[in-house]
Amino acid sequence: MAGNDSRKATPRTAAKPAPSAKKPVLAPKKAPAKQQGGKKRVVLAEPRRERSGGGIAANPARLFGMLGRVAIALAILAVVCVIGFNILRMTPIFTITSIDTQATEHLSEQDIANLAGVVEGTTLLDVDEAVVAENLKRNPWVLDVKVHREFPDKLAIEVQERTVQTIVLLNTSAFAWYIGEGDVWLEPATLTLGEGQTAKDAALALASQKGALLIIDVPATVNPTAGSEVADDVLLAVNTYVRELPEELSSQIVYFSASSLEGIACILSNGVEVSLGSPTQIEQKVAVLTQILEQYPGEITYINVRVPANPSYRRIDSDTVQPGSGA
Repeated sequence: MAGNDSRKATPRTAAKPAPSAKKPVLAPKKAPAKQQGGKKRVVLAEPRRERSGGGIAANPARLFGMLGRVAIALAILAVVCVIGFNILRMTPIFTITSIDTQATEHLSEQDIANLAGVVEGTTLLDVDEAVVAENLKRNPWVLDVKVHREFPDKLAIEVQERTVQTIVLLNTSAFAWYIGEGDVWLEPATLTLGEGQTAKDAALALASQKGALLIIDVPATVNPTAGSEVADDVLLAVNTYVRELPEELSSQIVYFSASSLEGIACILSNGVEVSLGSPTQIEQKVAVLTQILEQYPGEITYINVRVPANPSYRRIDSDTVQPGSGA
């Protein structure tokens, strides 16, 4: 019977509720960092990059715009500088009050200052160095000029004078002229004639004193002008000989005679007269001349090498011209 059923009912275990989803465990909050010195630590954000990645270079409009602004700024700066410079030029603060220079052999300090042509009131900013140098070079003795500004009020001028290279005794008078570096006529040379002296003797003494070459018997057409360059053929031909003759021979030359191109001759320190002629075949002429001098040491009075292939010479013990006329 149902009512007397001795089996005990097994009690049902109540169903356990399904485990609920775990709540996320939150990380503990960090304590704020202690402030040092009362200041907060600020972390700067990284600069934002252009998304296009090209910058100014990728944007021609921006590039040209920036270049235009730079150009305008430079132009404005240049205008300001020019205006400032002109203002300084008009102020008397840099007015030249003295010229510092040294006298040369033929120019005094006052000569140099006068030749410079610096007008009173000129300043160191508006003085033209090239003009000053050009003014000084109008004097034939002046070879080179250096001009320096020494602020606040001094102009320094350094003059290099030409050295005398040649003295020319004019054939039509007892006057001589100096020729300086660069083959420029300088000025007449003063000849002091002693008792019984000729113009040639005085010119020789002056040339020896100056360490210069003497040329005599020049054509009457030679007409020197101070400051002009030498243009006479016979004088230029002598210069060619001076440049091309070897030192061992040129050092023995006392003076040249130059009546014409073919008449060019020189006198050696041993008294031998050498007829050279026009300045051609100089190397061959030197070879023949040297051979004759070495073959007859102390015996030669005259040698003609105008035609080196057919030379002639005269010895002390004979007035006869040896083989070859050389004419």
